Amino acid sequence: MADIPPPPSEEPVAPSFVKGSQIVLQVGERRFVTTRGTLTGGSGYFEGLLSGCWGDEQPDGSYFIDADPVLFDHILRYLRRGVLPVFYDRSKGFDHALYTLLLEEAKYFQIPRLEKWIADKMYIQVVKVSYTAEELAGAMSHSVTLPADVEVEYHPAWKNTKVYICPRGIPVHRGRPEACGKLCKTVQGDASVEYEEVLELQMMVVRRCTIVDRDSCVEDRCE
Repeated sequence: MADIPPPPSEEPVAPSFVKGSQIVLQVGERRFVTTRGTLTGGSGYFEGLLSGCWGDEQPDGSYFIDADPVLFDHILRYLRRGVLPVFYDRSKGFDHALYTLLLEEAKYFQIPRLEKWIADKMYIQVVKVSYTAEELAGAMSHSVTLPADVEVEYHPAWKNTKVYICPRGIPVHRGRPEACGKLCKTVQGDASVEYEEVLELQMMVVRRCTIVDRDSCVEDRCE
């Protein structure tokens, strides 16, 4: 008779866990789960905290950090990937208030590269804005397809313009002296060329393109 395997245990089996492979941080009212290597790779603060010399580990194995969790989210994002933050909005510009708050966190957590990035305002050099202007004469309608990162402003204005009048009064020759042939020139004779002043819509089209140098935000590329 074949052996009957024992029934499965009613108690769930805890997954294997290597002490120190994961670190749980209680930052304000939020919990963050990361690794020891992530925290100690660029922060002198966490090198000391996780050295075992401070004795700040909580009974559940987590570490309490007295900091703003919203700001700490940016700190941990940097420690994980080494990408320097760019807080920029096309309509509002740089978020200098956020940079000021994050600078103090970079100092507190002893992250030299991030501190230098903010203190020296190196992030300003990463964002460039390109402008181009084009004048459209007599444009009653204008249609164009542009990339999503290009903003367009239209500045209309009315302008007095002289329009050529054919001496024979031919409508299709209006504004087109090159269309007049020998008969038109014969009728013109020695008389002065006739022009009519009309109001013409002039449209100034200004295109604004925001360019972000992403390579400068990556590890070791902005030094």
